[in-house]
Amino acid sequence: MFKLEFKELSGFIVGWQATGKNDHGYEYSVVQHTGSYGGTQGEYEFAGYDSNGEMVHHSVTGWLTREAATEMAKNWKG
Repeated sequence: MFKLEFKELSGFIVGWQATGKNDHGYEYSVVQHTGSYGGTQGEYEFAGYDSNGEMVHHSVTGWLTREAATEMAKNWKG
């Protein structure tokens, strides 16, 4: 079962982040913090990375439910 593991962010940004690599071998980041799209409303932001570990900027999607962000991270294929 795929599950996001969130860690608390500290310092200037207040919130949470889950990072990892999915079963397809691609990295992802899911955040909920004061500067993320939807973070102050309790929603999540997803970002996916390519096979070189570079963020795919058009993948950044905000205002997601936790369930939607989890599905994006689980299914991300670079």
